[in-house]
Amino acid sequence: MPHKQGAIDPRIEKRLTELRNEAKMHLSQQEFHEALSCLDLAIDLNSSSYKLYRLRSIAHACLQDYELSAADAERVIALAPHIMDGYYHKGFALFNLKQYAEAAHAFQEGLKLNPSDKVLRQGFWDAVGLLSQTRAPADA
Repeated sequence: MPHKQGAIDPRIEKRLTELRNEAKMHLSQQEFHEALSCLDLAIDLNSSSYKLYRLRSIAHACLQDYELSAADAERVIALAPHIMDGYYHKGFALFNLKQYAEAAHAFQEGLKLNPSDKVLRQGFWDAVGLLSQTRAPADA
């Protein structure tokens, strides 16, 4: 029987759940390369899941591969612009790349969705603080 358009085959959905759960287990055990392997396979099966990209952004950040983390965070934002997670992970990655203005902007975009989020607010102010330090004139 054909599936409705946009529906995922139940066998693929089952495999996605297994891979997502394996990835979460690997992340919790600080096995970041193994988590990435699971997430890469899962994303190959379903490239429209913002949750998979969010997890992969986390795994990349844990490996200090912030450029790939930021790229996955951008994908989260593209797939789910109404959820603050993508903005947080993008801000975190950019902050660690020392791109403080861009990081502050990402945190600020997340704060538009959730103005009371303390983590986003702290990330914003940390980025602004470091941005002002890097732009301060040198002592004469």
